Amino acid sequence: MGKCVAIAVLALMLAGQQVQAAGFAIYDWSARGVAMGGATMAGKPDASVVASNPAAMTGLNGTQVMSGLSAVAPMVTVSIAGKESSDAESNVWMLPHAYAVKQLGERYWLGIGVFNRFGLGTEFDENWPGAGSVYYAAIKSVSLTPVLGMRLTDNWSIGLGAEANYFDFTQKKKVGGAYDVKVQGDDVGVGVNLSTWYAPTDWLSLGLMYRSSIDVHPRGEADSNLPSYLGGDKLNGDADGEITLPDSWSLGLCITPSDRLSLEFDATRTGWSSYKELDIRINGVNPSGVAVKDWKDAWRLGIGAEYALTPSWDLRAGYVYDETPVRTERADYMVPANDRQLFSTGLGWHDASWSVDLGYTYLLILDRKGAEVYVNGGVDSADFEDGDAHLLSMSVAYRF
Repeated sequence: MGKCVAIAVLALMLAGQQVQAAGFAIYDWSARGVAMGGATMAGKPDASVVASNPAAMTGLNGTQVMSGLSAVAPMVTVSIAGKESSDAESNVWMLPHAYAVKQLGERYWLGIGVFNRFGLGTEFDENWPGAGSVYYAAIKSVSLTPVLGMRLTDNWSIGLGAEANYFDFTQKKKVGGAYDVKVQGDDVGVGVNLSTWYAPTDWLSLGLMYRSSIDVHPRGEADSNLPSYLGGDKLNGDADGEITLPDSWSLGLCITPSDRLSLEFDATRTGWSSYKELDIRINGVNPSGVAVKDWKDAWRLGIGAEYALTPSWDLRAGYVYDETPVRTERADYMVPANDRQLFSTGLGWHDASWSVDLGYTYLLILDRKGAEVYVNGGVDSADFEDGDAHLLSMSVAYRF
């Protein structure tokens, strides 16, 4: 079990874990979760509850392991007033996940997960009209989460966990119209999570989870080909910054009207208001000045359904409304997004030991008109249009 998790950690570190997200949060933690719009924290558990609600591990028997991969292909068009519209580069980003859960007795369960909670991937042609702000931005974030589940009564459990979050930030933009500057830095931050799972009846169960904020201070290097006589020396050297990854509250309610059908409603409130500014310093000084973000707290609301077609096959579907934390008057080419709607479906097969799940999501980003983007002391008026993404996920699990 430990070897599987170690391999998964290595794969996550090497993969490009960037996607378009509301803000830059990620909820694609298993193929079953993808198929159900992420609404998996209160209902029938599998090993991926290490990520969605560790308290629900107490509904599992023996030892269970799961690993899988999601592929995300996003697209968006940006139109800057008076300039030609530009399409984002076509990329496919990979999001691996891996979990292991072991029952330690009648009251205790131990789990560990490696997955992505934050990520961002935005890439345009390096000469697009907004290149003075950014033409490439990437956040690679990997969470390693050990968790403990405890059964307090026959129908009430709690979960406690820690999170080590590896955070890597890269940004590329143009300076002086023709020269490049690249800033890259990374760090590891630590947070905690608390959760509970309560099933008062056979047809109703509830889940609640809190994730703390995590402070990270990426440190690395800045590199520019701007000549020294134009000030290039100020754009080369040590780089550092700081950001608070937001805390969040998640609540899930699952109703099982029959043995074959379950319906779950989930809501997550994320404290994006902690992201007030982006301050990237080079040799102790920010040459471009502090970028004010002033994001707002945001909701993610989802519903998922699972229906047992046969004793071995399950059909799933989901819908999510994901609110953006980015204000129209503080828009950002690095996060060219708006409120999102997600439409999901999927299929699962299982026997006594194995399960294989497939999930698909079409993500629709709502258009944003007249956004204000602050660039080098000026303001662009921009429209974000035709944003969408396709997400395909597969997970394989084994129980023993």
